Amino acid sequence: MNKIDIYTSSTCPYCIKAKKILKTLGLTFIEHNIDDSFDETTKELSERFKRPIMTVPQIIINEHYIGGCDDLEAMYKSGKLKEIIE
Repeated sequence: MNKIDIYTSSTCPYCIKAKKILKTLGLTFIEHNIDDSFDETTKELSERFKRPIMTVPQIIINEHYIGGCDDLEAMYKSGKLKEIIE
């Protein structure tokens, strides 16, 4: 079973689009709304994945850092997303 985490903000149109892509693919995910903890959460994610993270959504699938909505969409279109989904 896939473990998908998506870090979002309630007003972010890219977050809405990313969730729609995941739902369209029939994937379930855990949404972490970080409206009240944006700075702390992005700092934690930056340290965890050793890269600067300053935007949402942030998507992690099966411990693979995907990135944002554009990254998710590109991986889907290229077929690379299929490689990490069980």
